[in-house]
Amino acid sequence: MAPVLYAIDAHPIVGAFCQEAFRPIVQAAAAAALEERITLRLTAVNAGEVEYGVERALGADAGRQALGAIQEWTEIHWVDLELASRAAWIKLRSRMGYADCFAAALAHRDGIPLITGDPDFHRVEDLVRIAWLEDVRF
Repeated sequence: MAPVLYAIDAHPIVGAFCQEAFRPIVQAAAAAALEERITLRLTAVNAGEVEYGVERALGADAGRQALGAIQEWTEIHWVDLELASRAAWIKLRSRMGYADCFAAALAHRDGIPLITGDPDFHRVEDLVRIAWLEDVRF
C-alpha cells in the first residue's frame, strides 16, 4: 500500500524540538514516516526555518542537529520558480509570512494536506486542506 502523503509546516517541528505540547504528535508522524506508512514533504525554505527556530531557542548545535534529524524522516523539496510563484500567489491572498506560504504552496501544488498547528493557516483553508495537529493521528 502506498504511503499517505502530507506536507508539513516548520511550526510543529520546531515546537517538537523545543519540548512543546505537540511533541508526541510530531514524533508519531516521524515514526510513521520512517516506517513508510506516510510521507512527509517539507520545502527547503521550511527546513531552513526549522534550523533557525531551533537554533534561536536552543543554540547553534541544536539547530544543526534538528536539520540533520528532519532529513531522516522528511522528503525535502527544493524551491523552483513555479513553487516560488505559487507561494507569492498565496501570500497575495492570505497576508501570511512568506515562509509559511511555501509550506502552503507545496501542499497546494501536490494536492495534499498540510500538517500544522499555526493558526495563521486558517487564512488559507479555502486553498489548502489543513491537517490540524490536534486532529491528526498516525
